[in-house]
Amino acid sequence: MNTYSIILIIVGVVAIAAVFITNLLVNGDKDKFAKQVKDLGYSTWNPYFKKAKGMEQKERARFLAVLKCTKDYSISIDFKEAIEIAKCSKISNIELFIYSYYIINQVDMSFSLEMLRKVAEILYQNSEETKPEAEGASSTTLSKNDQRIRQNVETFARSWADQINADLKISYETALRYINDKKDFSQLVSLDIMAKNEGLDIEERPLINQIDEEGLKLIIYAMIRANSAGIFLDDESSYRINKVQNINEYKDAFKITTTLLKNLYKNYHRDVTRFTNAMIRAHNAQLWLNFSESDLYAISDDDFDNLISNLIKAKNSGIVIDPKDLILHNVSGEQMNNLISAIIKAKAYGLSDQLNFNELMRYHVTTGSDVMKFVKSLRYIRENGLANEINKDDLIEYSRPEADIYDCVQAMKIATEMEPTEGENGITRRMVKKHFLEFGKVLETIKSIRKARKAGLTLDMALAGKIIRSGKYSSLDEAIAWALKPQVVEVKDCLTIVCKSGVQITPKINITVRGKMELIFAGYGLDILGKRINEAVVTKLESFDDHEYILKNLSPISHEVLKMINEEDEKREIKTDPERATESQLNKYCAYQLLDVNIYDLEIGKNIKSELELRQAEIDSRKRIIKAEADRAKAEADLRIAMVQQYKDGTKPNFNELHKANLLNEKPKSIETGYEGTDS
Repeated sequence: MNTYSIILIIVGVVAIAAVFITNLLVNGDKDKFAKQVKDLGYSTWNPYFKKAKGMEQKERARFLAVLKCTKDYSISIDFKEAIEIAKCSKISNIELFIYSYYIINQVDMSFSLEMLRKVAEILYQNSEETKPEAEGASSTTLSKNDQRIRQNVETFARSWADQINADLKISYETALRYINDKKDFSQLVSLDIMAKNEGLDIEERPLINQIDEEGLKLIIYAMIRANSAGIFLDDESSYRINKVQNINEYKDAFKITTTLLKNLYKNYHRDVTRFTNAMIRAHNAQLWLNFSESDLYAISDDDFDNLISNLIKAKNSGIVIDPKDLILHNVSGEQMNNLISAIIKAKAYGLSDQLNFNELMRYHVTTGSDVMKFVKSLRYIRENGLANEINKDDLIEYSRPEADIYDCVQAMKIATEMEPTEGENGITRRMVKKHFLEFGKVLETIKSIRKARKAGLTLDMALAGKIIRSGKYSSLDEAIAWALKPQVVEVKDCLTIVCKSGVQITPKINITVRGKMELIFAGYGLDILGKRINEAVVTKLESFDDHEYILKNLSPISHEVLKMINEEDEKREIKTDPERATESQLNKYCAYQLLDVNIYDLEIGKNIKSELELRQAEIDSRKRIIKAEADRAKAEADLRIAMVQQYKDGTKPNFNELHKANLLNEKPKSIETGYEGTDS
């Protein structure tokens, strides 16, 4: 026998031994499992025992745990149910699961372990993914998520028992669907029990199928509050009553229903708590509402709150208002506050004979104006005896959204006090109306005119309108300030002049002026006035011999310039004016009154006289040089003529004279002779 054969024999023996030992251990373990089952009081002859015995060791342990827990809580269970629970990995704590079933089983024998297992599976699926167990952690250690799931199973069991005890009649399918939608079943049960204690029997399924968890809580709370206040009707009763033709019964019956709250929350995203509180306030104030549900859907939470508050306020003042009128004309927010306050004020002012709610509503709709100011205007007319001057129809005619009708009637009162008499420029009611219709307010204008006239300014309604229309001033008071307050202005582009001493000077001038209200648009402005100032200053400064004198006397010279311009009897004509207007006439048409002229400095330039004298000396010098050159040229010409004559006469030329001429000419050769210069 060779070595290879021996090795094969050894390997075979070891394999057989391993199989034998394994079978021994397994059979021993299974025998132990059978013994444990028997010890728990269960028979191994059960047809499902063999299937349980064939499970993995961990599942067998869970199977035994199921049998033990059910025995502890005296719950009967068959092997098939126990096997299914043992194999369900989504049930992480067997004891708590069986305990949860025990809680339910005490009050509901029809609820099976299979039903609870489905609940546990849904709760597990809804939970976040279970975190992996930490390395080295015990197999019994559970993540926080597992604990939450187990707690939810127990919570569900307690909630189910509570709803059975309270006879809520919530079906298993309803509960299963609720938790499948990841909603808190315990909250549903708590709310249902609370509602039942208040005498409400709620059909949950329509709400559960259509409303989220938060909405369900809000709606049930609202229903409980409405029922306690006596303003809740079930849907069937509401449908029956709302079909009647008796309007009084309809008013009494218009209350909160489950469907109304559901639609407000789901379809119109309304605050059902706020809505219910408003309805309770209306009920407590014995305010019967008769608008339709469609009206409610169209109103926002703010507007509905506002509507109820205003209707209560009106009712407390003895005024009955149909809310449908407000809704029909889309009156909301601040408009509604104003409208209700106006009708209350009208009654308080004793104007009920002239005004009612329908008239105020018509005024608001047709004019778009402030109804409160309309009411105040009527009161003002009555108290100030203006009924012959302006009436209710006039107010309606004058009213516009951007206009303040109360402003107009106050202005009418002042206009009656400022009626023009002979020779006066007063204010008539026709002027008031015209100004109001154009600008939307007139009282401020009249007050400004009074202020201007008190200050001695000429201002009337026509000019005031022009000022406002121009937009040049933000208000009439700003224009009046322009005419009353002096301002210092720098004269631009001052002319440069030359005084008699020949020195060039440029004056620096500022003037003090004040506006003339009557010429605010008709008169000429600072540009032309500046040119006139320049002209007068040039005329004055040119008359002085010495610029040093001018520097020492700037103040008196400035005063003389001012006097020159403002002199009333001066008749110096302005040639540029086609009418040949005098200086005093120019003053009359200037938009500014000249109060002061100040030549505050001089800019000294060149001495023109010295420059001219220097240039004259240069010219005279050049003239002398030119004359000398001309004389020399003439002398040379005369000499040449004389020499030519000597040749003709046969006389020898005088070369000394010629030499002198050459010297004068500073030339090396004799003039036009061709001979070299020689010594005499």
